[in-house]
Amino acid sequence: MKASPQPGEVWWVDFGRDAKPRHCLCVATKADGRLAVSSVVQITTQYAGTAYEVTLPRVPWLPEQSYINAQTLQPVKWVEFARKAPGKFDAAVFLQVQQAIARWLA
Repeated sequence: MKASPQPGEVWWVDFGRDAKPRHCLCVATKADGRLAVSSVVQITTQYAGTAYEVTLPRVPWLPEQSYINAQTLQPVKWVEFARKAPGKFDAAVFLQVQQAIARWLA
């Protein structure tokens, strides 16, 4: 099965580090691009209180309080998407992440 992640979805992504896929939020996918890639931000349990971090709501498929850091924005090939998480964040959370990314890129 070929992954085709969509914005707002959470996926485990294999970055090739520690042989351990990591949770990521897909923030952009364009079907008309030359490459089969999506842009993601990593989900982490580490928090430093910067303007580039978003506190995520507690969900059953993330075992600990988690955060997104816009500084981890990166392209990921679709072949590196290991599996989709069983849930999705609502539109308000996705908007907060987009705003954090905009602050980071400003």
